[in-house]
Amino acid sequence: MPDTPIMTLSHFAVPVADMPTMERFYTETLGFVVTDRRKFEKSELVFMSRSPDEHHQLVLQAGGKPRDEFNHLAFRVDSLTDLRQMLDILSPLPGTAVETVSHGTTWSIYFRDPENNRIEILTPTPWHVEQPLRFEVDYGLSDADLIAATEAHIRDLPGFCPREEWFAAHTASL
Repeated sequence: MPDTPIMTLSHFAVPVADMPTMERFYTETLGFVVTDRRKFEKSELVFMSRSPDEHHQLVLQAGGKPRDEFNHLAFRVDSLTDLRQMLDILSPLPGTAVETVSHGTTWSIYFRDPENNRIEILTPTPWHVEQPLRFEVDYGLSDADLIAATEAHIRDLPGFCPREEWFAAHTASL
């Protein structure tokens, strides 16, 4: 295995058909800020970020190449409080079906943007467990009850351990 630095995801480029609708959704609903806008060849590009450390975390691209399908975009938030805040913002939107799940390693919400691209917003749990894993959770529970219910669901699954223990073992092999 090559000696490579630890990397974190920087950004996604998303093909769009209706730039104004998609730009409004990402700025007004998800709180992104437009950091740049360019015409490039036959494409219109809108660069967006929610981080002062990243020029862009998301690029919307209209025109140019044919629209390709991708699995989903994933955005990390800092806490269950932040995740519930996003759930409160998204749930009342017309036509937005929000799924509330855990992967054992994260608590997540899934939904679709106006052009049917799947989006995940997540916050990490304190544990690691082998993937793939997905089960429904109730974000109406208190933090303590949600933590207890999640741990009870995953405690006996393969790979279960504290996140810090998994991280230490995983990074030692990089």
